[in-house]
Parts: sequence; structure tokens; C-alpha cells
Amino acid sequence: MLISPNQRVELIVGEGAEQRVFLTRIEDLDELDDYLLLAAPIVNGEIVPLRRETAVTVSFYTYDMPHQGRYQAIGVVERRFKENSVPVILIKLTSEWQKIQLRDFVRVSVLIEGIYNGTNPCVIKDISGGGLLCSIQEELELGSRIDIDIPIEKSLLRLQCKVLRATRTERGYEYGCIFEDIDEPTRLQIIQYVYKRQIELYRKEINQ
Repeated sequence: MLISPNQRVELIVGEGAEQRVFLTRIEDLDELDDYLLLAAPIVNGEIVPLRRETAVTVSFYTYDMPHQGRYQAIGVVERRFKENSVPVILIKLTSEWQKIQLRDFVRVSVLIEGIYNGTNPCVIKDISGGGLLCSIQEELELGSRIDIDIPIEKSLLRLQCKVLRATRTERGYEYGCIFEDIDEPTRLQIIQYVYKRQIELYRKEINQ
């Protein structure tokens, strides 16, 4: 079994631009992997009100070999209650656990000024939980590794990236990169930023 009590997981609610990601933990689970009991997610000191039959996705990352990677399963909220004074939600899983590839992360367009390898300017054109697209004047070799510092909301993230593809442009090069050795809290921070950015773009489109 890939999961166990007290394990940290992400609870994904909604679809498209309205998708939200909450960090929570597993309180208990049944032996058949049909049900998960999760601590109710809390935001700004308030319990997130998830209604019965709300569709959700549960996602987590494991470092255990040979299963290392990110997994997710789909489910629905069965009910909400308190267990030993702890607010919890019971999730009925409706799918098997599936391993997620980096290319499956949601990607969003951005325009963020960053720094690579300490002092060199770059511009981030899009980003996801698995990697990013950046604009750089310098020619880099495929397979080369660079450190990119970018501001995400109130944090400055240093991301170790590997160059997978390159495109020549009028102002230099655009490089498609994947993240390497990224810790899960940092990846979650990027994923949450991506979903917030999607909502911003969606609202701008509606108001135009």
C-alpha cells in the first residue's frame, strides 16, 4: 500500500480555472483502499466547507523505491464529521491510484523576470509543477543544468532545471526545462500559484 495514516496529501477541488489545492493529511484508511479519512482542510483559520458528493482528487508524492513519484486518485466527499474533536471528511475513492507524469501537470502562461546561474537575467514564459519555459539570450546545450531564481508571490524560489528543448527566437532562445531535485513543498507552492493564475486569467477574460 502506497499511503498510510498521518501522510501529507493534496486535496484538489474543482476543475479548470476554479480548481483549488489544499494541503491536508490522512487520518485513517480502509484496507481495501476504498475510503480515506482526511483532516478537513483549513484556510486562514477557517474549515473549508466541502459539501457531500463534491468531486475531489487526492494527490501525493512518495520517495519510497521502487514506487517513487506522484500519484493521484479520484473520489467524492461521502460525509463530514468530527472524530476525537478533529474535523474530518470521509472520501470514497472512485478510481485506482495512478502515477502522474511531469508532463501531466497543468501549465499556465506567465511573464516573470528571473535570474539564472546567479547573475544572468531571464524571463519565465510559462510554468507548471513539473517545469517551465524561459527566455534567455545565451545559447545553452540540451541536457545542461541551470539554477533559476524566480519570485512566486512573496517567496523567492531557486529551482534546479534541466534543459530539454530549445527554440531560436529574434531575441535569443526559449528553453523548455524540467525541475530536478525539487522538494514537494516547493512543487506544491508552484502548483497553487498556477491555479491562482488560472483563476486570474479566467476572470480577466470574462470581464473583457
